[in-house]
Amino acid sequence: MGHDSICPNLFSASYKILVYIDSAGCTSCKLRLADWKKIIAETNSIAPKKVEFLFFFNPKNERELTSMLKMDKFELPVFYDKKNEINQLNSFPDDMMFQAFLLDKDNKVIIVGNPSMNPQIWDLYKQEIMGIKIPANIVQTTVSVEESSIMISDMQLNKTSEAVFVLHNTGDQALVINDVKASCGCTVPLWDKHPISPNERTEIVVNIKPDNSGHFHKSIDVYCNARTSPLKLSIKGEVNK
Repeated sequence: MGHDSICPNLFSASYKILVYIDSAGCTSCKLRLADWKKIIAETNSIAPKKVEFLFFFNPKNERELTSMLKMDKFELPVFYDKKNEINQLNSFPDDMMFQAFLLDKDNKVIIVGNPSMNPQIWDLYKQEIMGIKIPANIVQTTVSVEESSIMISDMQLNKTSEAVFVLHNTGDQALVINDVKASCGCTVPLWDKHPISPNERTEIVVNIKPDNSGHFHKSIDVYCNARTSPLKLSIKGEVNK
């Protein structure tokens, strides 16, 4: 794709965040609307009128997508690219992690990466938009996870199950969990926002409400001040109707 112009000159803002969402796989997993709404709100707070958001969809089911956007009260304009022309012009990577871009006022690509999936990418976006360096967290610790992969054999379609991951702070500094990202909107992680002292433990509770039957495999990334961050967790199982 390179660092050439990625889209028509639709807006004249100093920066644009362009998001492409294809028709493959689970639509709700790829939307990540709650995460994007947080990013949009923070952007409007730190850089008002400086950034435009461009959401391009190649929808598998246009009616389903419209319903999801209305249900989540997503108010920004979106583009339904039914012929998938923007992807054909730019040959986007298949990995959704690399289907979001920060563009300058001339639509040149500055940063590639999906900030809704990785808070470190979002830090890079903010660093560029605000023209400042965001201090890195240099105080690190070590963490052990009792079970990094949890199997749930009795999940029910559209019913909530729970998985609990136990983390131990094995280092000599406080453990701070900055963010927990799930690969799908049907998995919602909850965690303690307070620092975890050395030799203490904490739990990440994940509520799961599958919307498809059959084999289930979702990943969770834990962003923290551990040397091995992000910690990789997963939930597997079978979903019965």
